[in-house]
Amino acid sequence: MGIRKRWKLIALGGLLIGIVCWWVIYEVKNQSDPLNKSDAFVYSEDGILYWFELTSRNGKVKGTFYQHVLIEDEDVRDLPHIEEKQSPLTGEFTDTGYEWQTNEGGKIVTYVATLSEENLLIHKQGEEDSKLYRAVNKEKLAEYEMTIHEALQIAIDQNEEKEKSRLRKFFSEFNNVYGYYYTNDDKSLQLLIKVDEANLEGDVTATLLMATKDNHKSYEEKTYELNGITDGHMVEFYTVVDGMQTKLKGDFRTATTGFDLSFWTTNETLFFRAVTEKEMKGIFGE
Repeated sequence: MGIRKRWKLIALGGLLIGIVCWWVIYEVKNQSDPLNKSDAFVYSEDGILYWFELTSRNGKVKGTFYQHVLIEDEDVRDLPHIEEKQSPLTGEFTDTGYEWQTNEGGKIVTYVATLSEENLLIHKQGEEDSKLYRAVNKEKLAEYEMTIHEALQIAIDQNEEKEKSRLRKFFSEFNNVYGYYYTNDDKSLQLLIKVDEANLEGDVTATLLMATKDNHKSYEEKTYELNGITDGHMVEFYTVVDGMQTKLKGDFRTATTGFDLSFWTTNETLFFRAVTEKEMKGIFGE
């Protein structure tokens, strides 16, 4: 082997060794970055679980931002649920830590992070308050996720109890109202709905007394049997008018206030207000 060829091989070997050494140093540096040492950085409080999955390489940051929020509406008809969102992110090292951007619902949000031991102090750009996101492994992250799902189940159970309590209160009041009354301005149409029975399952039987008159004549009275359903929010009644099944549909304000109800003679919604027996004395001959 010639001297020139030998020196070429030595040079090539040195180059390869240099590349390997550079790669080892580069990888060690990347692995030593705190972002690469943890599976996630987690922030949690009542009903909220946020976490970042992050990696850094060559001064660049990539990852995903996860948001799980327990939603409990005031309307108990809407069951509690967990709203889940995730947003990809990209960023870079800064003089003080890291900075990255996410697209959250079409809005670009910038987060600024600084190290706090192995954890991250993170805040949105333009805001002062930082939240401590704790460095965790996959097992610990799974525990956080389990905790918020346990909170969801508790919220669902509590929601069911609230709904049962609301229904008991509603039907107690509903069954104790004497009747629900409507009249137009000139009192040519007067309507009284008296509830015969309503149970917690939502079944309702009632009687409708309708009194009409024209040109100051005496009232003509008709009675209709009503069958219906209600959950304390909506109400539907069914009756037979001139041999045809007719549906009356409406919504409660409250049991002791009354309900808005469609009516077949007016083609509009009428408000039936709750009345006492004393108020109705003399009307319809009662």
